Amino acid sequence: MAILDVTLKLLSSICVVAVGVYAISRTRYFGEVLRKQFNFRNQLIFILFFGALSVYGTYSGTRLPSGPIVNIRDLSPMIAGLLGGPIIGLGAGLIGGVHRYFVGGMSALPCALATIIAGLSAGAIYKWRRGKFISIRGAAVFAIVIECLHSVLALLIIRPYDTAWAAVKSAGLPVLLADTAGIIIAAWMIKNLIQEKGVQGAQAAPAGAGPAGDDNIYNKIQ
Repeated sequence: MAILDVTLKLLSSICVVAVGVYAISRTRYFGEVLRKQFNFRNQLIFILFFGALSVYGTYSGTRLPSGPIVNIRDLSPMIAGLLGGPIIGLGAGLIGGVHRYFVGGMSALPCALATIIAGLSAGAIYKWRRGKFISIRGAAVFAIVIECLHSVLALLIIRPYDTAWAAVKSAGLPVLLADTAGIIIAAWMIKNLIQEKGVQGAQAAPAGAGPAGDDNIYNKIQ
């Protein structure tokens, strides 16, 4: 099965994640998270929401003729961490990772670890950037790094080594391409949503409050 064909088969899963990001952006919790007004409720909702999308990523994968299943499980924790910080990223990653571990199989441990690391690393980037959402190019590079790490973990943990190498050789590149495409789409959407909310804030600002108002989400995130 050609790499491009496999990647295209994952587009439906990527579209579900994109629709999910749009759906949660319509809630008040999205605005609270953007303004860093974190509380137990909005953090729990984001963790459960993106954790569920990560589990969906596992079940919506495509099995290759050689055996491995390519999927976008790591994508949702990455988005969660970049958008909401380490608690949300780690929480979503734990849901997706622990679920993957109990699904079983020779790659259960490296796949679970990679998903957890994806969410936590995304949260670390959020902290490093002080809540400023990452650029689209930066998000793509981050996804590539995470999927390369995923492959390395598989090579280090799965035994025999020949089996690990065969799995990485057949599944590694399609997963990398799919997750990178997915995070580019998600980052583009989130950037536009942030800008949209910034424009709305400017329109709602009282006279004399400046072009974007005191509560302009766009300024606070950018």
